[in-house]
Amino acid sequence: MKKNKLICLISASLLILNACQGVRKEKESTTNYVPKYGSEWANVDTYIRKSWDSYITKASDLPEVFINAFTNAPFIFYWDTYFINKGLLVHDYDYIAKCNVKNLLFVVDKFGYMGNAAITNWGMNRSQPPYLSEMVREYYEYSKDTNFLRFAYPILKKEYLFWTDTSRKAIESHITPISGLYHFSAHPTDGEMIIMYKELAERFDLDTNISDKEKSRISFNYAVEAATGMDFTTRFEARCPDFAAVELNTLIYTYERNFAKIVKTLGLTNEPNWDEIAAARKDFINKYLWNEKRGMFMDYDFVNKRHSKVASVITYQAMWAGLASPEQAKRMVDNMSIFEGEWGMATTEKTNETKYYQWGEKSIWAPMHVIIAQGLDNYGYKTEAKRIASKFLDIIARNYVSPTPAVAKRTNGEVITRAKGRTFEKYTTSGEINDGEYVAAEMMGWTAASYAWCYDYVKK
Repeated sequence: MKKNKLICLISASLLILNACQGVRKEKESTTNYVPKYGSEWANVDTYIRKSWDSYITKASDLPEVFINAFTNAPFIFYWDTYFINKGLLVHDYDYIAKCNVKNLLFVVDKFGYMGNAAITNWGMNRSQPPYLSEMVREYYEYSKDTNFLRFAYPILKKEYLFWTDTSRKAIESHITPISGLYHFSAHPTDGEMIIMYKELAERFDLDTNISDKEKSRISFNYAVEAATGMDFTTRFEARCPDFAAVELNTLIYTYERNFAKIVKTLGLTNEPNWDEIAAARKDFINKYLWNEKRGMFMDYDFVNKRHSKVASVITYQAMWAGLASPEQAKRMVDNMSIFEGEWGMATTEKTNETKYYQWGEKSIWAPMHVIIAQGLDNYGYKTEAKRIASKFLDIIARNYVSPTPAVAKRTNGEVITRAKGRTFEKYTTSGEINDGEYVAAEMMGWTAASYAWCYDYVKK
């Protein structure tokens, strides 16, 4: 089968990064990046390619096998699976990629949505960034399996309704005062919120001498933030339900674009005009989420009628989705130095965080580098895309050769000695394994898969 092709490139000029507000100390140029660990890149890719079979898992409540992110977590995560599939497809593990998608479609068909982690007693009271239509599209582009496309389409529409449902029967309410824009939410019970608060209090040293009502209120905000996948971050000012998030609205737009392609490919009739719906969605995103002053797409606080105070690399999701104009793309490329450092792109701009945030200014996360590199490539910024992908390869290879810190201590006192020749869940802007909030585990999952995708991209 042919390997998955990148989205068609839109021609644009390669730029020199300009200094701008909030520039990090490690300013980078657009000259060709010189790898620090390039001699190890192929070795890491070979390790990943040979390791997939060891992470194939079967759960009794899912119909197909799937790739497990962690050896001790026999359930399937939502947005992780999108990035896992990208790595599987470049390694020609298309059968497992298809099984992954079929499992997610099964959950959506059964429950009306895909949970954070399916099917668990804690992971089904919220969803995560909806990438399922992209998983279907990318598998179809790899396989050209129209029967699978025909099977998936009505289930994808069921999930689309979960996010856009305005009726009283909605599983969750995602509507905002701005028609056409949505926010993340969750649907936990009060009991689940009390349990969650106990866990949060231990993790963040929160006050336990408050009422159950206040505990539930605080926990709900955290639960909704967890639904974004970025648990936790400065982006939403601890009020995530008050924001129309960039990735959610961009992904809903992506569903509409993908639906239009599916309808055309399958020759379906009596379907909505998805192109027209997507065009209207794009207008809303541009009107409310584009921050002209800062030159980025930013989460919109619809309660206070302003953008978030903290810029995030999620802005590049708009380039990944192809909804940014060439002029907007240029502004975002000019702003890369706000996030970029020696080892890649920090999740948020530097704000001198008063406490550590796992998805904050000191964090380097695998999936963001795929989104950014693919987004840059979509608009013709190949030099920048290759540089970002290469920096990610370097931080993984560095800790594959010599994991740093080599020893970590869990909150229960257990001491972990890290083995060489592994990939890990999360990293820091200083080039080390990230043990903030909790000790980072060994991980194939999206870390290894994002590495495989970036390595394939750089080779090409």
